[in-house]
Amino acid sequence: MNIITSGTPGLCDSLQNQDNIIYERNFEQIVALAKSGELKKLCIFMDVWNCYGRSFNQMRGQGAAEKIHEIDPTIPILVWEGREYDPDDPDILIPPAFQVSGKIHPIKNNNELYLYFDNYDNDTIDKLTKKFFSDELSLKEIPHSDFLSFSFNNTSTI
Repeated sequence: MNIITSGTPGLCDSLQNQDNIIYERNFEQIVALAKSGELKKLCIFMDVWNCYGRSFNQMRGQGAAEKIHEIDPTIPILVWEGREYDPDDPDILIPPAFQVSGKIHPIKNNNELYLYFDNYDNDTIDKLTKKFFSDELSLKEIPHSDFLSFSFNNTSTI
């Protein structure tokens, strides 16, 4: 299954009615799909929430990607604007989902691609996300990205 998720309602509405993409807001369900081997690709818009089980509330996309890669490191994950940060002032308690400044956490895993809203317009965000799910995304289409290693269409693993 190709899954798209967002902790913020309305962020990826235009992508929710695609034939090959399932929108799932409950991150515990996504973890279960990864454990069962049913998760093919995952796209995370900023953060994940699970208001019912509360075990994954307020997790930034990077932390969620790392959680999935603990289960299966081969699943490709696209994260839009979901990097984790150490706070500038550690005495101020800010939930991870709202911590968006400070020292950025390094990427630990392969198969995690991080893109940033500021670098792309809304139509391009939709287009790149759809190409990610349909195996048509190429490195030349994403000049502004962060990753360790990721497999792109028409290129070897980088």
